[in-house]
Amino acid sequence: MDYVLLLAFIVAFYVSWSIGSNDETMAPLAGIGFIDILMITIIGGISALLGAIILGQRVEHTMGQEIISGTITSFEALIIVFSIATWITISSWRGWPISTTHSAVGSAVGLGLIKWGIEGIAWARVLAIMGAWVASPFAGLAFSYIMAKILMGIIRNKIIGLVNYVKAARLSAYILFALGVVMSFIRGANDIGNATAFVNVQSGYNPVIIRALIGIGMTFGLLILGRRVLKSVGVELVELTPYRGLFAQICATFILFGGTWIGLPLSSSHVLVGSVVGVGLAEDTWVNFKKLLNIFFIWIFTFIGAAGICIFLYLSTSLF
Repeated sequence: MDYVLLLAFIVAFYVSWSIGSNDETMAPLAGIGFIDILMITIIGGISALLGAIILGQRVEHTMGQEIISGTITSFEALIIVFSIATWITISSWRGWPISTTHSAVGSAVGLGLIKWGIEGIAWARVLAIMGAWVASPFAGLAFSYIMAKILMGIIRNKIIGLVNYVKAARLSAYILFALGVVMSFIRGANDIGNATAFVNVQSGYNPVIIRALIGIGMTFGLLILGRRVLKSVGVELVELTPYRGLFAQICATFILFGGTWIGLPLSSSHVLVGSVVGVGLAEDTWVNFKKLLNIFFIWIFTFIGAAGICIFLYLSTSLF
């Protein structure tokens, strides 16, 4: 392993750590107060690590080989992963719940543009990914809105009495916990490619071992800083109940799993935020639209910011 590849591995581990620190997949569970946030981060971290090891190769292939048309060197792989890490670090420092997939694709596109120009980017694939980014929050919102309207109507008609209502709410919380674990597993599979793809392209080592080692960083990131984003999405965006949290998690889980299965690097942030807002609107409950608008602007700027950092680093290192 040469020194550039070793540095790429170290930075990829840091990217993975940053991804974990911005993991909001179990935010609905945090929002209803069913389990202590520390326990949520432990369980979520383990689930994400398993997802990274078992299913991570699907999105990893898309990120590493289908966005940039040309061949990258080990040093250029280092520039890409360092750009991802830098932008995520800036965002985490500011408390922004960003999309790590945006950062990864933005960095890759930035390097491709500055090195090969427009021809260096597989635009059909990039546009397909961008289309998924745009569609996923609206899909989550629409799906969760319809589900909440239908199921809450059934619950109000079928569940009579406060005792039965509380029992049903507790059952919903248990189901929400199970779905949260599943979604953390999917999140690990979907996002690990953002950290490992460009290392695996160059290293030649067993990709399962690389995903396992770097995936540990995701687990520690969630344990150390993850609670900030959990509170941001689960508590500060919409007032959640066990029912609302369950509906939002179901919708987000199905959408994100579909994207991971076909190898499309969706943003779990987009999907989950859309789903949470959808149930809030369906129930006519409080929604923090100011925070929601800020999240939208951050999502847009993340792609540009990551690409800009990558271009700056490429030009700076080219001078030496």
